[in-house]
Amino acid sequence: MSTIRDVARVAGVSPATVSRVVNGLTGFSEQTRQRVEEAASRLGYEPDTLARGLKTRQSPVLGVLAPVVSDALASQIMGGIEAAARARGYSVMLGRTGPHAVHAPGYLRNFRAFRVAGVILISTVVTAEIRRALGDRIPFTAVAIRDGSRFPSLAIDDDLAAYDGTRFLQRLGHDTIGLITGDTESVLVNTPRMCGYQRAMAEAGLAPIVAYGDSLYDSAPPAVRTLMTEHPDITAIFALSDEMAAGAVNELQRLGYRVPAQVSVLGFDNTPTAQHVHPALTTVTQPLYHMGELAVEQLLSSIRPQPHILPHTITHRGSIADRRPQAVPAPPSP
Repeated sequence: MSTIRDVARVAGVSPATVSRVVNGLTGFSEQTRQRVEEAASRLGYEPDTLARGLKTRQSPVLGVLAPVVSDALASQIMGGIEAAARARGYSVMLGRTGPHAVHAPGYLRNFRAFRVAGVILISTVVTAEIRRALGDRIPFTAVAIRDGSRFPSLAIDDDLAAYDGTRFLQRLGHDTIGLITGDTESVLVNTPRMCGYQRAMAEAGLAPIVAYGDSLYDSAPPAVRTLMTEHPDITAIFALSDEMAAGAVNELQRLGYRVPAQVSVLGFDNTPTAQHVHPALTTVTQPLYHMGELAVEQLLSSIRPQPHILPHTITHRGSIADRRPQAVPAPPSP
């Protein structure tokens, strides 16, 4: 069985450098990392993770909690977490917290017993009970959620993102814009997103039009029927998740509306769902995969995790119509 000294000899570096590479630390060049990884692969070397855990009083495992681990948003973030963790020699332990994070404290107690190196919370409100369950020794960061406090987090500015999405529709000539939002209590990001929409409408002198879903596909059809019955002049619907936006597109088409010619639909998140509907969704985009990568980097670096706001963008596809009056060409010169 190959040892760390064998890898060091083949790679032409010290055993200490090999240890830093396999443990996902810093202080070496990219070329050195490649030499060490190639030598380890050639020799079939595998680090003794049990010994490492006993020495550091941590296991090479990251705990991850999410309300629903199978949804499109969480799966995108998980992809980034798993890739970054794997690159640093860590594995991932996953738990589903359920609505209102009811199962989170139990999972966190298990994480502490397992001596995880850190915890990542996906779209999970950091309650006082969760803070107590984490204790003082486990670093953690929250992803895709902010509540204005100073707990470590990685997220976009949801208020500004929804404001920009609404202004985007207004600039294209839409002034009767309906909003489909999810539950503002169990899904914390929906409150600032709705505030951003309302602010953009108020600044334009327009009345907000709001219907409620639960962020999932099946909640969109009844919300669409409510909007179109009460406000048949709506030209655009802004849904605060791609799941609801996809449900809105399909329900509008079932009702006989042409999307986007008669009613445009704007989504939020840019999950794979956005491309699995016709027409494909134009959507406010969160860098979900990158959030997962950064969460791992924050936890495993020597820098204490801090709140960090990431940029959002708008990804243009086919679900938005330009309703601005077309310029009338000037008459030809005599």
